[in-house]
Amino acid sequence: MNPEMLFHFIIALAGIVMVLAAASDAARYRIPNVACAALLLLFPLYVYAAPITIHWEKHLLVFVITLALGYLVFLKNWAGAGDIKFLSVISLWAGPTHIVLFLSITALAGGLLALSLGTMTLLRLRHEKDEAIKTKLAKTPLPYGIAIALGGLCTLALLLNPALLQAKG
Repeated sequence: MNPEMLFHFIIALAGIVMVLAAASDAARYRIPNVACAALLLLFPLYVYAAPITIHWEKHLLVFVITLALGYLVFLKNWAGAGDIKFLSVISLWAGPTHIVLFLSITALAGGLLALSLGTMTLLRLRHEKDEAIKTKLAKTPLPYGIAIALGGLCTLALLLNPALLQAKG
């Protein structure tokens, strides 16, 4: 397999893992650890196969910072451990160049997801009392892995463009 094909294959494989993780979160509200592990293990292959030098140390720093901040968010019970692990491992791929765009797309997609699920819940409960609606809305689970995967897929699309690869430090 030539280097360019290998590079594209690794990116495609990472995308498939992200989609499967999102599907799992949508179906069972769980992001499998194996998905996070697969993305973590694919990253060195991406670094090896990339058409330019990847400064993996900077990517690793972004990963560690995201994981540490995510752990604080988890301790506050604002997000699940699977979401934090998934977000952190994709931040490894985004690196310092694409982290802001990755997080922005993820946040936007998460907001749209929450709005959609909230609206569907309201429509389903429209005949109940206000207090019952508020309680059920507050307890509606949000499969945030879908939003994280969307941000990750956009990041992978950026990584496929060699001109954008040059921008990463």
